[in-house]
Amino acid sequence: MQNVFTNNVSILINDQPISQEFHLYEAGYEKCRPTKPTEFAPINYWVLHYCSDGEGYFSTPFMEKQHITAGDLFMIPANCRNIYYPNRQNPWTYHWVGFVGDLSSQYLEKIGLTTENCILKGTVDKKLESLFKNIYQEAKKHNHFGSLSESFQLLNYLEHHSVTQHENQSQQLFNQIKMAIHENFSNNLSISQLASEYNIDRSYLFKLFQRYEQTNPSIYVQNLKLQKACSLLRKSSLTITEISFEAGFSSPSYFSKFFFQKKEMTPRQYRQQFLT
Repeated sequence: MQNVFTNNVSILINDQPISQEFHLYEAGYEKCRPTKPTEFAPINYWVLHYCSDGEGYFSTPFMEKQHITAGDLFMIPANCRNIYYPNRQNPWTYHWVGFVGDLSSQYLEKIGLTTENCILKGTVDKKLESLFKNIYQEAKKHNHFGSLSESFQLLNYLEHHSVTQHENQSQQLFNQIKMAIHENFSNNLSISQLASEYNIDRSYLFKLFQRYEQTNPSIYVQNLKLQKACSLLRKSSLTITEISFEAGFSSPSYFSKFFFQKKEMTPRQYRQQFLT
């Protein structure tokens, strides 16, 4: 197969849409010069870039400057000011496709790209690069349905990538939160403090616990305190009062009441079971 990517830059424009809902308006690639201009005027369509080599920088009014490296995707939203430029020492090469139509933003949102979140971080992916090339090749042959079909192949691939990436990020975040709870539960760390520490809102924190532990964070922390208290009652010589504070309860009276609700016996009765 002839390599159509022989020049440093090429762009194809298709201004004869076959649909007002979703249409491939342009496709292209560029091996950028280190001195390429940086600021671009808003355009009335959505452009998705894939950095296949090198590195650069990208920002919009809704997002601070981000470092883009090989394997990353970034999207320029329609009618949005934007700045992007190559790293002078290691200028990037990227492929892009531009979509216009009423459904463009909805399709891109399905793969995790919005005006406020314009980047999908990744690693070099030859399959992804080939999908961009396939769109370009079909567009070059003026194959409107072929280029549209390849565009949906790209979106389908990215939807799977986005879901997997989001799930991995969610799991990683949840593991970090759990570790923080285990390290600080005796210090009366509140749910609000925990959410603030990880820059998430309380509702998302509750969703994470429902997904991975099938409970809410408050109950999870209470059960953790109870487990700690039971362990100390079995294995230590600390007093009931000392154990209540060591396990993170606000007062001995609350500890005793909570313990009885969960175990249907007092802390002292529980301890007696393990004394010889």
